[in-house]
Amino acid sequence: MKEIERIARLSDELVERYGTRNPFRLADAMDIRVTVCPDFQKLRGMYKVILGKRFIFLNGNLKRREAAWTLAHELGHDALHREMAENSIVQDNFIMDMTLKPEYEANLFAANLLFDDGEVAHLLRAGESVDNAARLLGGEKFLLQMKIRIMESRGRLPS
Repeated sequence: MKEIERIARLSDELVERYGTRNPFRLADAMDIRVTVCPDFQKLRGMYKVILGKRFIFLNGNLKRREAAWTLAHELGHDALHREMAENSIVQDNFIMDMTLKPEYEANLFAANLLFDDGEVAHLLRAGESVDNAARLLGGEKFLLQMKIRIMESRGRLPS
């Protein structure tokens, strides 16, 4: 199985199990403690496992939309890189830095989690640009581009 499919399937399973794409509701349902930290500088988010408990720390200066996709990204670290977080802190200053494999994977996870295939396909079929579709879906363009890549690899893009 391709890596992209494995990652997409993990986020699909969470959406199916908990009945939501909302990362705040998912974190709550998964018993992951989310703490907003007002004193973060450039740090957007951080994931850490402490004594077996899972924690996500979010920058308190993020807008709601930014906080949602940062949280979805951190949930990706929980699903994909938990063992790393047991030994060290997974910090995200630059979530869009796709040169690091764990960051790229967490972004793939977040993209698939946040965007529904049907909604994306509908907007693309209607002729919406990626920029406008991302705005209409309340997400980030780079994440929607990743979602489109996932849908393409799964043969789910409209013709």
